[in-house]
Amino acid sequence: MTSPFSRFDSPPPEFRPAVFWFWNRIPGEHEIRRGLAAMKQAGIGTFMIQARLSLPLRDYLSPPFLDACRIAFVEAARIGLEAVIYDEYAWMSGHGGGRTVAGADDLRERHLFWTRADAASAGANGRLELTVSGIRSDFLDFLGEAAREWIYEGGEACWDDWTVVAALAHGNGSTAIPVEAEIVAADPSGCRIAVDAGDLAGRTAWVFVAARCASSRMINYLLPEAAERFAETVYAPLAEAAEAAGPGVARAFFFDHPYAGFYRWREHCGDLGHSLSWSDDFGRAVAPEDLLAIVGCVGPETARRRLAVFAEHARRMHEAFFGTLRRWCDRRGFGFTGHELLSHVGQWGLRGGLGPLDPRGMPGVDHFGLDAFRTVTAVDAADYGSQLAAKLGDSVARSNGRSRCIVEQYSTGREMGRPGLAGQWDLTIERLRAQAIRHTLLGARQFLFHAVYLDDGHPWRDDGPANLRFDFPPGVNFQPWWEDLPEVFDEIARLSAFVEAGEPFRPVGLLYPLAALWQDGGTPPCADHFGWWARALAEAGIGYDVLDERDVARSALQGDELVTTGGRYGTLILPDAHVLSAAGTSSRLRSFACQGGSLVASGRLPEALAKTTVLHLPAASQATIEGFVRSLDRPRPSLRLEGAPSWTFAARHGTSWRLAAFNETAEPRMLHLDLGNDAMLAERWDPQSGAVRAFPLAPDGRIELSAQGVICLEIRPGADPRGAGPGDRPRAWVPAAMPPVVLADDWEFRAVGEDEGFVPISVTAGWERQGWPEHSGTGIYRRRLTLPRLKPDQRWDLVLDRVGETVECRIDGCSIGRRLYGEKRFALDRTGEILVDLHIRNTGANRYYAGTPFAADPPTHSGLLAPPRLVAMESR
Repeated sequence: MTSPFSRFDSPPPEFRPAVFWFWNRIPGEHEIRRGLAAMKQAGIGTFMIQARLSLPLRDYLSPPFLDACRIAFVEAARIGLEAVIYDEYAWMSGHGGGRTVAGADDLRERHLFWTRADAASAGANGRLELTVSGIRSDFLDFLGEAAREWIYEGGEACWDDWTVVAALAHGNGSTAIPVEAEIVAADPSGCRIAVDAGDLAGRTAWVFVAARCASSRMINYLLPEAAERFAETVYAPLAEAAEAAGPGVARAFFFDHPYAGFYRWREHCGDLGHSLSWSDDFGRAVAPEDLLAIVGCVGPETARRRLAVFAEHARRMHEAFFGTLRRWCDRRGFGFTGHELLSHVGQWGLRGGLGPLDPRGMPGVDHFGLDAFRTVTAVDAADYGSQLAAKLGDSVARSNGRSRCIVEQYSTGREMGRPGLAGQWDLTIERLRAQAIRHTLLGARQFLFHAVYLDDGHPWRDDGPANLRFDFPPGVNFQPWWEDLPEVFDEIARLSAFVEAGEPFRPVGLLYPLAALWQDGGTPPCADHFGWWARALAEAGIGYDVLDERDVARSALQGDELVTTGGRYGTLILPDAHVLSAAGTSSRLRSFACQGGSLVASGRLPEALAKTTVLHLPAASQATIEGFVRSLDRPRPSLRLEGAPSWTFAARHGTSWRLAAFNETAEPRMLHLDLGNDAMLAERWDPQSGAVRAFPLAPDGRIELSAQGVICLEIRPGADPRGAGPGDRPRAWVPAAMPPVVLADDWEFRAVGEDEGFVPISVTAGWERQGWPEHSGTGIYRRRLTLPRLKPDQRWDLVLDRVGETVECRIDGCSIGRRLYGEKRFALDRTGEILVDLHIRNTGANRYYAGTPFAADPPTHSGLLAPPRLVAMESR
């Protein structure tokens, strides 16, 4: 059995970062071997080959493509990399580059549309004329022309097979009645419907029609035969390529958010924001009044009917698509993972990630139900702010008897004021690392980066073929700091291995308000309330899980704690969960409150809990919730970072605790560790070096955490410490009482890869302002200097106050270390004359955005931005 120390020092692939490997063409054998070797050297543990839009569609799944995949799988096994099979041509899962529906038109996506008209608008013949026209996809409008060409044969949506599903008249407070309706004209853009108005005075006629998109490469996710054909045409050849390389080479298939259409049309109306994926079989399971309930009000039965429709629609879609693929993977011996389209991507709130899209008819929303079909949970994350992804992923995994998750991380341009696909060539290694650490502490086992490229595309053109260079960049292997990544990826892997052990300490449960999300369209209050709670608890360093209502209904009670598959909770929070759907939820919540559990609610409260002991915040705002969280009694062990978000982790590991914290700020912060009154001994597990050694705890539990610093502690009551004794403290260095020496002059510079040698340069501004505006790569700053002699207990530190971005310091040709994030400081262990070389690597932005509409003005800062300083330090 692998010891915890060896797993921490040398983490296996499941803890190491993974990458998508973007193929914009079919690579040769030598290129494949070279690329995989580079990934291995960078500290990557897993790769997924992903064919992008710049790969000609004819090449996808061709014999040469599959041969290249086979070579990659064989080489991966040889060098110790894991492979996961990405299941698509680009994305979205199911279309297989059009192969799934080719020759099987009945499997193409089909949607439900609706239209309405008042009886008063009937013509002289007593008939109403209604239309469905101008159909468009909001999501494809966002993705642009390239996506339309990829999704639709001929680049346009063409509709056929129009049928009337239901026609009703409703109004005047009466029940809905059926009416006669027929399609009198139809074409690829829509249809015209005639309704006999009859005696419908004062009523509104609603007509529901279904149509198939005859030009779409997307499938109907409600049809299991569509998933079966997808498995036959896409999964099977990819599986055979992996199996030919040897058993177990590729451990799983990875699906990438199936697409729900998101169609709108000129006559669109009602509470549901988009069309609904449709099948005749599903149509037979719902009544016409049920359809009316999802778009409008049908009286007291509206909520019940609406919930029933969405729950049944989700159940059928999950079973038809994910269930079919999971069973196929089980038969072939593969795991099954991937992620749905997450409406909270990049956000804490549940509806802020995809703008105005209404996700209720897509394969997600019920993330807990969908996750039951996976063997490993995966989620999506966008850009580099803190967000919900990893926390929700870990929670749904625990609900289904597993733990932790894969977090796919991609970059959009929106965060930087650019179009989405223009991405972030200006991504720094500091931001990448910080995001990976946050994800890991919140529940990620594996950080999946988007992406490694085969090549870096071609210069900007506003037309022509798809360009990998502007396909959600950066290609991390074309970033100048690619050679610095091993240090960061090793650290992330060790952190993941450290937090794997033990049972997380999360005494708070935050209800996922699924019923309220299904009930309310747009951006409902429950989506905002949930995000406010989720963020406030995470930033306060208070452990919590997101709970599925079905888990609450099935839970057990032990005193004042509620126990579910995922954990045990003394506090439950209802975020505007004004509707509950799972049988038994209300009674379980009432019992929990009666036995002393803390039940907290914000916003609207379910009627069934009106007389229950609830700490209710009916008019809560984000500020109210943040203040409430700050006032909570903090259960022990407690970790709190002073003056900054407290990204922390705590887990019980046998009789000990595993604790971790991250300071994401640019300044040192004090970490407050409250363990109670018990005497504790601690070990520090260093994720940078892999070393484990005794760590003396201060009596007041305060620990200074450096800028961008991570600390991992294992704490035991009464255990014998390993290594140094508890009284042995590391040597502390503080500034000596002498002014710093500012090194403002006499610097030379060379842009590595350029023809010229060293030339004089100013260190008050970056190299991008001094003749190298498009240089993305390494720049070397050189200077000779004489270090004055100091006392024996003193040393010189070279401090770089402003530098963009990573820096390696070499003294007389020998490296003394790299600084990739946080403070850029180097301890100099000598005096006298030395030659200082600073190898600084910026980002790819100035090269790849030059000459494009996305170029920064002025260019992105690169190199030394302020004079370095020599600071005398002394030991205490």
